[in-house]
Amino acid sequence: MAQEFFDPVLFIKEDAPTSVDLSQTPFFCNIHGFPHYCAEPPTGLQLLEPATSDPTAVIGNAYRVLSATTTHPDPKYGNQTRLDFQADQVEYEAIAVTHQTAAAFGMTLIEPGQGIRITSPQPHLSLVDYEYGMFAGHRSPYEGTGYRLLGKVCTDLEHHDFPHVFTSIDPHLPLVISVGKYWPQQQKICLADLWLPRGMALYVPPRPSLPGQTCLDLHGNRNSALACWRGIERSSVKTQTLLQTEGGYFYWFWNELPTTHPLLDLTGASHA
Repeated sequence: MAQEFFDPVLFIKEDAPTSVDLSQTPFFCNIHGFPHYCAEPPTGLQLLEPATSDPTAVIGNAYRVLSATTTHPDPKYGNQTRLDFQADQVEYEAIAVTHQTAAAFGMTLIEPGQGIRITSPQPHLSLVDYEYGMFAGHRSPYEGTGYRLLGKVCTDLEHHDFPHVFTSIDPHLPLVISVGKYWPQQQKICLADLWLPRGMALYVPPRPSLPGQTCLDLHGNRNSALACWRGIERSSVKTQTLLQTEGGYFYWFWNELPTTHPLLDLTGASHA
């Protein structure tokens, strides 16, 4: 009798990076749903002002943070902060992306025909095409399990001193970006999933660690392929990201509790 094997599980696949020099091409332009990096925005393109962080904007499911413990596993990459939530299980609110919902988490939504000037302390960034498997969120880089497939998805969010541009380029499915707003002094965090339709992009400005910050805007893309759970036709999502691949400093925030991520239906409401 012939042996049968399951296909290998795809976590994250990345292609070779393409260099982007912001000193030469500082404008991200969404032209007919496709990303372009330009020296000057083309005629007729609507140039957006980047959203500013608003500590008073409360959106997403809220949880109390009982403690926060920061470690420095590797100074080359940054800090890890383990958050202890007052909860048994954590649920992210499914939210359709609009300019307002993106701005609530310090991000700028860039629709076709719009663009933005990117700011960065480091002008030399990389443009990388990624493919996220539907099980990418079932890996935890913090719990010593390597690339083992886990039976849960934990909270895994970050901010950093370089910009991100997440572009939804998959021809079949939307992109999902997990987000959080964390108020350290108030010991409170709000969590959500932003669903980004194909042809749109999210700009995340550089967010270094600054003394006295009352609110931190966080994001994570490990659950980018969440839309795959709607059916069995697709098991991965393709996306493109602008980031700093070498020398960037990260601030990671994580919690080991299992999380649930409701899907977004076509009317914009969420369902389990």
